[in-house]
Amino acid sequence: MKRKAFFILIVLAGGLLGACKKSPEMMYNSATDAINIWLGTSLAQKPDSIEYNFAFKPVVDKDSIVFTGMLLGQQADHDRTFILKAVGGDTNKVKLGVHYEFGNYIIKSNTHTAQFPIYIKRTGDFKTGAARIVLGIAETGDLKKGLVENSKVTLIFNDVFAKPANWDVDPYPYTKLSTYFGVYSNTKFQFITTVIGTAPVFRVLSAGTPATGEVDFTTVSYYKSSCVKRLNTYNAANPGNPMRDENNNLITFP
Repeated sequence: MKRKAFFILIVLAGGLLGACKKSPEMMYNSATDAINIWLGTSLAQKPDSIEYNFAFKPVVDKDSIVFTGMLLGQQADHDRTFILKAVGGDTNKVKLGVHYEFGNYIIKSNTHTAQFPIYIKRTGDFKTGAARIVLGIAETGDLKKGLVENSKVTLIFNDVFAKPANWDVDPYPYTKLSTYFGVYSNTKFQFITTVIGTAPVFRVLSAGTPATGEVDFTTVSYYKSSCVKRLNTYNAANPGNPMRDENNNLITFP
């Protein structure tokens, strides 16, 4: 009886050892790891596209749009790359190397997420209208395309001015923008944007606490003062050739 019981234990032990061994198809394979991408840095908000309007940006040769890359799979003890490519949109109008550039996209060892830039280049090619480019995951990187809904990002390029509706009129408790910046022109709008670092599309609140998209008297006064100083510096450095707008009118502030 004891010999029979001992035999049963040996059989059970062997079965358990066999069960602990993973079959080849169950073994983890890092080659199946993928990458999810989306615009911005938020897990909660993942916009389908983002518009970059050069007219509303400071005058710089290059800027960047940030996107997030998150590993779909397990972390590894070594760095792994993924590569973007154009997969749709106006590829005849928005071109790699001319209008945008990629960075080095690497998920570092023992990490699963990071933020990355797509570099945007100012060219003046979109002053007559917007164009879009859709970027997705290329097949040549270590990490391949992940979930379909998180596999592409869309960038819209624009360079068209639009005079803010509150430039010449804004009912109380707001003050119209022309009170501080004077007569509107596209050149002046771009100059203000470059000086203060943001487009003057905000509203000026006369009383109370400013909400999102609003500024108070102190802030807008500082913006105006900064513009006047920068304009004076420019005109002093260019005697006989003061700053003028697109209609050849002198740029001035009240």
